Amino acid sequence: MMRILILFFTISIFHYPALFSQEVYNNCADAFELCPNKTVNLNNISANATVCSNCEDDFTFCFSGENTIWMTFTTNDIGGDALINFSNITFENLTGQGNQLEAAILEVNVPCVSSSYSLISNCIANGTGMFSLTATALPPNTTYYVVVNGAMGTTDNAEASFDVLLNGSAVDRNASLSIGTNSNTICKGNSTTFYASTIGCDDQGKIDWFANGNLIGTTVDSVFIYPNFEQGDVVTAKVSCFSQCADTLVSNSVSLTVLDFLVDAGENFSLQKGESANLDGQTSEANFEWSPSYNMSDPNVINPVVNPEQTTTYYLTADNGTCTRTDEVTVFVEDGLEIPNTFSPNGDNINDTWEILGIEKFPDCNIQIYTRWGQLVYQTTGYSKDKRWNGESKSGKKMASGAYYYVINLRDDAYEKPIKGTVSLIR
Repeated sequence: MMRILILFFTISIFHYPALFSQEVYNNCADAFELCPNKTVNLNNISANATVCSNCEDDFTFCFSGENTIWMTFTTNDIGGDALINFSNITFENLTGQGNQLEAAILEVNVPCVSSSYSLISNCIANGTGMFSLTATALPPNTTYYVVVNGAMGTTDNAEASFDVLLNGSAVDRNASLSIGTNSNTICKGNSTTFYASTIGCDDQGKIDWFANGNLIGTTVDSVFIYPNFEQGDVVTAKVSCFSQCADTLVSNSVSLTVLDFLVDAGENFSLQKGESANLDGQTSEANFEWSPSYNMSDPNVINPVVNPEQTTTYYLTADNGTCTRTDEVTVFVEDGLEIPNTFSPNGDNINDTWEILGIEKFPDCNIQIYTRWGQLVYQTTGYSKDKRWNGESKSGKKMASGAYYYVINLRDDAYEKPIKGTVSLIR
């Protein structure tokens, strides 16, 4: 029996403070900031008073501070009237407690110094159900305090929880965000510019842009450019305002019509140099053109013949009268030569000569091999199997391992410049 009593006593000690501790706004210096048109639930349960001459609770209006809590608010850029509504009041109703709230709005020249307080609203001394505080003709950009106290019962002050709502012309922000574009009908793939306009948004943050609720970009200014809208996209934006009582503005929505039609230049492919092929274009429009048009049979037919001398990207552009769309295809031109960058003339019958695949297509070619110091060690016209370089000099001397420079002149009208590079001889 004794052990059970001790356990119960220990639990009571550890949990008692947590049940009755007061919020930080029990102190004037930590006054709760009221934000316009946002209901908050506060309480003065276990609140106390700072008692000393000229301290925060050393005042008497229609009540004296005995178990006070503090709130604060700041007027907007215009000023006007402020209304603070108290509702949903729930009293503790403990034995001896009062059952009325006391409240007032104060103008404070020196924060939390009672001698600087002035009453600027009606003073409530017996709030039980819903009640309001009203202050009129408040100047702009000015901070005020709201004090709430519990009326004394037979032995203790009233304690309650309650909802608080601040509104009125002195605090209403009337901030707005609107967006627009030059045209709600756009061409697929074309960049579209949106513009944002804010009113009454102090301390404006970055603007987030959304398509169908999904974030697609963020800007620090009012202009947003985006190239990838789809048919039926709905664009909106959000921005944060105000460093005090931060608020997020949501813009109007803009629905887009995205015009699209078929333009397909086909798949990339390869040709050997000198070969020709048809481009495999497709489009649903009658007005189209290929570019560039050189080495092309006709840029105004959908499948022209091309004979590029070098790797070339062709563009198919079509126009439906409102939008222009372009697709591209690359034709890779291969010269048919495979020039190895190494060979090993060591007598094992594997890679013993410098074999250039495709060189037989150029029977009049001229090939020269130089040392790193520019000394010519090998030269031939034509490069048949019996003329391949075996790593020896013109006089039959075996050349040392190392890098050698080659110059290949194909002597072909399609190859105006010689091919140059290096080959490594490994023994």
